[in-house]
Amino acid sequence: MPTDLADNFIAEARDRLHEGGARLEHCLAQLTEAQIWWRPAAALNSIGNLVLHLAGNLRQRFGSLIGGAPDMRNRDQEFAERGPIVKDELLRQLRDALAGADAVLTHLGAEQLAEMRRYRGIGRDLDGTVLSVIVRSLTHFHGHAQEIVLLTRWQLGGQYRFLLA
Repeated sequence: MPTDLADNFIAEARDRLHEGGARLEHCLAQLTEAQIWWRPAAALNSIGNLVLHLAGNLRQRFGSLIGGAPDMRNRDQEFAERGPIVKDELLRQLRDALAGADAVLTHLGAEQLAEMRRYRGIGRDLDGTVLSVIVRSLTHFHGHAQEIVLLTRWQLGGQYRFLLA
């Protein structure tokens, strides 16, 4: 991959992470801790669970899989948590995970984007380049971020404040 294309891809990935993080912080700022841990149904996740899940996924995919740090993730616990973990702690975990992912992206070069990685997907192992891990991770991140927006709007109704550019 040409260096300028790689640099542009990495810059765009960093922008998408920052954008998603801002969207999540905007939602959390509007909610009480009770609302963050509210579940629309027993079998569905709370916003708190989704934030824990996103932070865990970012640390695992960027910090461990791409960056080489030890994988300390407990994915099952992300969904089992019933809280309340206070909002400030959730925000700290999210911000730390986003900062870690951003740091890994900042130090990537074009040659590293083509390196292969094996990682766990839903129900199966996947082989892909670092570039594909980043694309899949960003898609995952933004899908759950939009889910959090929906859950926030569902609870707040007309009191929801949109994030304006």
